[in-house]
This record gives sequence, structure tokens and C-alpha cells, in this order.
Amino acid sequence: MQIKFKMQNQNENEKKNLEKKVTKNLIKDYSNLLNENSFKDFSIFVENESNPFEIKVHKSILSLRSPFFNKFLREQNETDKIFLNQFNKKEMESILKYIYYGNISFENQENLIQLLEISIYFKLDLLKEIIQKKF
Repeated sequence: MQIKFKMQNQNENEKKNLEKKVTKNLIKDYSNLLNENSFKDFSIFVENESNPFEIKVHKSILSLRSPFFNKFLREQNETDKIFLNQFNKKEMESILKYIYYGNISFENQENLIQLLEISIYFKLDLLKEIIQKKF
């Protein structure tokens, strides 16, 4: 994510520092949005059908950042939940951090492969490209 400012009489370092500050604030705000329960209007259930783990999220964020969720939410606009039993809590939380504020961590090769599969499933092409470059 990059923010550009048009300012007169400021050197490039000052502009870059301000851009970094704005970006950090956006990341912090989206991180807080994901971690707090305010205004969440959608639930993702993961792990298994008999004892699913619920993660509450925002439809608007999901639909903006993931073509998969955009399509699903447009087609199922009355629903407030989805069951994704093929994913576990850790995988889903990791991918949501990426969806919300672009943060992704790679623990090991196995984790990389799982995240690649998830990025393909959710049609997150930039994440897919990032992971492929890690191989």
C-alpha cells in the first residue's frame, strides 16, 4: 500500500516519512478493526462441522480484498455466515491478517504451501505471487 502526497516545499525524505506514517496508521486501524468486535457483520466458521470455530469479520473488507468473498457475498447477499471446514483457525486467521492489512508470515515450507493453496482458493493473486517468489 502506498500513499502519495503532493506537497510543495518539502523534500523527498519528509514526504516519504509522512507516507510511511500514514501507511502505519492505516495498518494499525485495520488491525484494530480485525481484532475488535465492533461492526462485524459476517461469520466465518472453520475446522469441523460438529464443533466449528467462529471468526467474526466485516463483509465490506472481505468483498473489497478477495474476489472469492466478493462473488460469494453478492450471490448470497442475505447470508451472514460461511462454513469453510477445509481450513483451520490458524490458517484462516493468517489469511484474514493479509486480507485486512497486508500482513503475512511464513513459518516454514509446509506453511508456505498451505498459504499458497489458500491464496488460490480466495483468488488473492498478489499473495499467490508473493508466495511463489518465496519458493
